[in-house]
Amino acid sequence: MLAKAITKIFLKKLIKKLVIASILFVASCASSQNQAGEPSWYLSPKQNNSQNFYGVAFGPNLEEATKSALADAAARLMVSISSESTLLREEDNSGANEEMRQQVKQNIEKIDFTNFKVSRSQKSSAQLFVEVEIERDPFIRDQKEKIEFNERKISDLEHGLDSANPVQKRASLTKILDISKQVELSSRILSGAGVAIDLKSKLNRIAAFQNQFNQLTSKIEFFFEIDSPREVAQIIRSALNKEKIAISNSRGGKNQIVISIKSSSRNSEVYGAKMTKIALDFENIFEGKVIASNKIEVGGSSTISEKESYAASLKSLEDEIEKQGILKIIGVIN
Repeated sequence: MLAKAITKIFLKKLIKKLVIASILFVASCASSQNQAGEPSWYLSPKQNNSQNFYGVAFGPNLEEATKSALADAAARLMVSISSESTLLREEDNSGANEEMRQQVKQNIEKIDFTNFKVSRSQKSSAQLFVEVEIERDPFIRDQKEKIEFNERKISDLEHGLDSANPVQKRASLTKILDISKQVELSSRILSGAGVAIDLKSKLNRIAAFQNQFNQLTSKIEFFFEIDSPREVAQIIRSALNKEKIAISNSRGGKNQIVISIKSSSRNSEVYGAKMTKIALDFENIFEGKVIASNKIEVGGSSTISEKESYAASLKSLEDEIEKQGILKIIGVIN
């Protein structure tokens, strides 16, 4: 009886082990099947070195696969950037650098690889696997040249800040901050690639410009001339509010910009559709002088009425503001 009991226990353990082994075998086979056709250099890609950067990907054709492989190379650099330059945020910049870092990560496709080659490719079923190789030195040199070029543009804009009126100063700072995004991107790439660069000082400079912009924006306010068309003024007011620019209900103030809007419209009919064109003339007045202006025309149509076509024209104005930016529409920036 004892022998039978021992045998029974042994058989149970043996069956259990066989079941576990079978499950592991099936899982192993499934894994091998999933990876079937994928080249070994894709599964274990080359690491970046002192000569080259690498990226791997697959796609339905060579163009798409290469594009994805370059994105992979960019993503690897961004990982290096994240690990090499952790948190370089100044106490007084209201998170500007941290926010810009998120923008950098969201725009890895802006990394321009001009000197690369498809070093490996392999067709498997409907997919083409590709490895790209980017020469490190020309790429690094290109990023350094971009930094130098953009910093010269920033310096040129900076020289005119002291003598500029508030509108001109804000416009210049807007351009500076836009160019600074490219400076930061290239600087972080170089830092992530192990190139000696004073990243913190560059971020400090960008943060200083951001602080100037924030402080100036908080001081500038607009006042709409009383004869400005109500519907258009309301659209402009809403757009300025989105830019966090104050609107005053009373005239007068050190940094107040008086905005004058002249509007005229004309109607026509084409194949039964009502057409409306609205001509708008914007003038920005500071200390009694017109310091910026712009003229635009927007149009809309409706098969219902002229009132509806006029509303469609106003919607076109909103679309143009969304596309170009409110400050360009009213003439503050070119």
